[in-house]
Amino acid sequence: MPVTRLEICTEYLAPEDRENLLDAVWTALRISPGMVTADGNVELVLAQCGAGVRPEDAPLVRVGEVEYRQVTPERLLTLMKRWVR
Repeated sequence: MPVTRLEICTEYLAPEDRENLLDAVWTALRISPGMVTADGNVELVLAQCGAGVRPEDAPLVRVGEVEYRQVTPERLLTLMKRWVR
């Protein structure tokens, strides 16, 4: 099974928003940036996502090739439900 890359884009992301998103990932998957889940299914990355990111899109999260804009910690938890048992 391939590893799914979960990217939190850092452009226009306030430090407190970044920490809240990282806390949500830790709560659900018990991983920090650069880590892979114990089952090897998900990798968490903080990334510069490029010039195409607009301020109104933040926080921007990518799951594989799919982008999610204005992601709250609650929405991120919903997106991660597929990996939480």
